[in-house]
Amino acid sequence: MIFIYQIVTKPLTSRPIADEICPSCNEKNSLEVILYMRYIAMGIPIFGMGRKTSVVCRNCGNVIKKIDTSIFTKRKYSDNVAAAIKNIRNHKRTLWQLLYPWSLCFVLPVLILIFMGIASINKKRTNNKAKEYSELLMHPKSGDIYKSTWSENGMSEGVLIKLLRTNGDTMFVVKSKTKIPMSFAKEEWDKLSSDDGAFETKEYKVQKFSALKEANYADFFQYNKDANNKEYPIYLGQVLNSKCEMDLDFETIERKK
Repeated sequence: MIFIYQIVTKPLTSRPIADEICPSCNEKNSLEVILYMRYIAMGIPIFGMGRKTSVVCRNCGNVIKKIDTSIFTKRKYSDNVAAAIKNIRNHKRTLWQLLYPWSLCFVLPVLILIFMGIASINKKRTNNKAKEYSELLMHPKSGDIYKSTWSENGMSEGVLIKLLRTNGDTMFVVKSKTKIPMSFAKEEWDKLSSDDGAFETKEYKVQKFSALKEANYADFFQYNKDANNKEYPIYLGQVLNSKCEMDLDFETIERKK
């Protein structure tokens, strides 16, 4: 991972140094001491690096003290300049100036709480939707329509499956005449009509969802008999997003009210 950050040096305040002459231009009362705050930023300030000072001449621009020069080198300056540097460091910062370099310490917990809240809401919504779908699947009714995967001839496509009726543990279903390539996009599924004439006449006898084991939840299994008259299942497809594990923006199980 690559982290892009920058070190920001931002001025807090400045004060003129009275009765001091610039050694470069000999202008009196032209020197100014400036107090900065320095911090690391990644879009927002995340870590404070303390305060720095500099002394410059407003008249000629001569730098008497650079920002990164330590206060312990004050022997290079006059007593007046050294006192001004020391005094400005006692500048009383506003609450915002105190908190600003440490924004991440305050923003991060808030962001974490927001993301946790969103995750909790989404989880609750998913659980409620899963319960709703489970109720529909475990107690199917004639006329139910399922957006489903369907596998025949080695190809998996998207179709609408309509439940005609149930008989014990068997469901009689038909699939739509039109198919779509497997998709999780609503606009693709909207291409399939749920009108009565949009379904084939061929009926499939499939095992009722409630009779299937949890591992085969919401699957369509057609039961055939082999040469020895022994039944064996043929997998046909599955109700799309039956466990509500994907954040789809459309319903995949439809029941007329």
